[in-house]
Amino acid sequence: MSRSWTFDLAFERAPKGLSANDRPGHWSVKARSTSIVRTLVAAHVRGANVPALNRCRVDVVWVVNTRHRRDEDNLAPFLKAIYDGIGADKGISAHVVPDDDPAHMEKVGATIRYERDAVAHFSVTITELGAVS
Repeated sequence: MSRSWTFDLAFERAPKGLSANDRPGHWSVKARSTSIVRTLVAAHVRGANVPALNRCRVDVVWVVNTRHRRDEDNLAPFLKAIYDGIGADKGISAHVVPDDDPAHMEKVGATIRYERDAVAHFSVTITELGAVS
């Protein structure tokens, strides 16, 4: 039986500079947002007492409260910051896995779920996976 841990990120949308739809701006805007997301994710992971794992799967759900059209693909830069905050081999990270490469982390991407009365946010679930055979 696999263990899993879930935490929420209180962003209504991807932070400035971390959406594929953002216009190219000054590099420091993206860098600052990336640092904030990685630090926040690492803190949530440590707070949830996620142990060091050999492999994991990361699912991200964007909970929204309107039916506006959205594209999961535009979240790629934001998802990268989340994955790096969980298991990058360098920089700000909870270091749950040795690296966020495919051998250690299965990255499912994002799904969007409509909940009429919800406060928009992102829900991140880390699931322990067995060793690669």
